[in-house]
Amino acid sequence: MPFRLAFFLVVNTLNVFVVQKILDGFVVSGGWTGFIIAGVIIGLLNSFLKPILKVLSLPFIFLTAGLFLIVVNAVILWFAELLISFLDVAGVSLTITGIGTYIAAVVLFGVINYLFQKVLR
Repeated sequence: MPFRLAFFLVVNTLNVFVVQKILDGFVVSGGWTGFIIAGVIIGLLNSFLKPILKVLSLPFIFLTAGLFLIVVNAVILWFAELLISFLDVAGVSLTITGIGTYIAAVVLFGVINYLFQKVLR
């Protein structure tokens, strides 16, 4: 179990790095410290908050054949952005501008996670 958690934290950190390189509206400051903090926070939110959000939004997920999960994942990114600004670590910030950037980031996170899982299996 600890290996699995460490694996997903590393994958989330790399996801944050790749998404920032691809999307202009997704900016992480603080170098690798920023990427690591953002990856850890996104990983923790995915572990603890995402299941709650999925249960609460189950009717919408069902009605949209799963497409509402994009909204759930965008909310996770929004919470990550808020939490990083709340923690106020010196020099570290996550800024996501625009709804389109949230959606593109969520799609990229999903694609990159899928690729990492396929490559590492």
